[in-house]
Amino acid sequence: MTTQVPAAAVPSTPSSEGPAAGAPEGPRATSRRLIAALLLGSLALAALSLLYPSTPSYDPWGWLLWGREIIHLKLDTVGYNSFKPLPVLFTVPFALFGRAQPDLWLLVARAGAIFAVLMAAKLAARLTIWFGASPAGRRGVSRLVAYGPAILAGAVAALSVLIASQYIRDAALGYSECLGAGMVLLAIDRHLDDKPRQAFAIGFIPALDRPEIWAFWGLYGLYLWRRDPAARKLVVALFVLVPCLWFLPSLWGSGHLLGGVTRALHPRRNSAAFTKCPFCTEMKAAWQLTLSRDKVVGILVAVGAAIAVGRALRGRTGTLRAAVREQAHRPVGIVLALAVMSIIWFVEISAMTQYGFSGNQRYLIVGGALLVVLGAVGWGLAAWKLGQLLARWLRPVTGAAVAVALGALAFLLVPGWVGSNFSLGKLNHAMRYQAELRSDLVTIIGRAGGAKKIVACGKVQTEDFQKPMVAWYLGLKTVEANDSRSNLHYRRSQPPNVILQTRDTGTAGLRPFIPEGVSYTKLKVRTFTLYEHCK
Repeated sequence: MTTQVPAAAVPSTPSSEGPAAGAPEGPRATSRRLIAALLLGSLALAALSLLYPSTPSYDPWGWLLWGREIIHLKLDTVGYNSFKPLPVLFTVPFALFGRAQPDLWLLVARAGAIFAVLMAAKLAARLTIWFGASPAGRRGVSRLVAYGPAILAGAVAALSVLIASQYIRDAALGYSECLGAGMVLLAIDRHLDDKPRQAFAIGFIPALDRPEIWAFWGLYGLYLWRRDPAARKLVVALFVLVPCLWFLPSLWGSGHLLGGVTRALHPRRNSAAFTKCPFCTEMKAAWQLTLSRDKVVGILVAVGAAIAVGRALRGRTGTLRAAVREQAHRPVGIVLALAVMSIIWFVEISAMTQYGFSGNQRYLIVGGALLVVLGAVGWGLAAWKLGQLLARWLRPVTGAAVAVALGALAFLLVPGWVGSNFSLGKLNHAMRYQAELRSDLVTIIGRAGGAKKIVACGKVQTEDFQKPMVAWYLGLKTVEANDSRSNLHYRRSQPPNVILQTRDTGTAGLRPFIPEGVSYTKLKVRTFTLYEHCK
């Protein structure tokens, strides 16, 4: 196996931000134009996706509320999920655009998810080329065919991320984890270009989305501190800014510095934290996140990289430190590092779930994306090696083309394809129903005389998962649109004056229950029914 050191891998000085002069030739560094094109393309595709019936989900509606409340200096985080700074950095300026705020956030969240798919493809193709599957010295058709293994690796990575369990659903509903995963992959790519300052600064973005990234990002910051003394002000500034953005808004909105942590330790009833073995449940979800073929091939690639690194270290005559640094800049070392990061990520999420945090499946996507990249590289390398083998009997160009075609067919035909992980029909039905909830709520508010008239009627209650959306459209706080589940018959409080009754999903029961003995006027619009008994 050929292992080439990229030109950007070994800096000439500890503070270098560019490739070293005279370093061995390796894969070309990523141009800024390419990254800009990927970002702009992601935004364009995300904008087109808004033509499909769209709506944010539970958590994103809360982020939109917080953005609007911060604009009016009235932040209230009581009675809702833990504060998360990344989406709020967008929803605050978006609040200036009024009713366009939800769609602007959906544009960002979906663009981030598309960008993650593209970055997974780019990283997988890049590593495949780095291993030696490159068109160096070839021209014409031969050069194009030589890119086949890298193209296969990129296609496998993109498709595998796209159809990972609930990935499209979470992206379509405006969750931020897919955006965070895209930034993690971009940070890794910039590190491979020997741009540690950029990698660290980009890593700041997912650090505002998932606290689990702090361990990786923090260690990288210490690495940058040691390597590049001129970057120490940047390291200190971002190290201070992260906890400030996470905890100070919580102090402002709830009066408690660790209010968000306390809230996160009280997850929903359907959380993995309430299973018999939360750690086991989360690790099982991690295994089911991606296609089996990607996991198996990825594990084989990781084991092969570990063996290669181990042999190289044993054969090294210099110091162990020098040997480790050398392997860290080789493709096998990078592959092994990605494998370790993926494993640690899954274990970290699972351990936090065992401790009492919610453990939603979307939290696993960063580790899943890394694992997908490893598997995709394995498919690309398999096609490359098969092409070399077939070249003994066929023309090199023909052998390479046949190998890539066979690799693609093998990936597509191995059992456990789309049906076990991805159902377009079910996804379409669920997305349309959620979008109907939003459009019907707007319609019913308009027919009832507007938000001010409804709020003036008195106390408002609605189905639990629609609280933030109803609060956003009525101009209320989340706690002012409470569900009735904890008090089905209103024995401890006065019956609500306004009830917006609906279903969480198309097959769920109607909530809240309508109290007996109260004379309500009734207005129905498809998925929502408005009951009013004004004070």
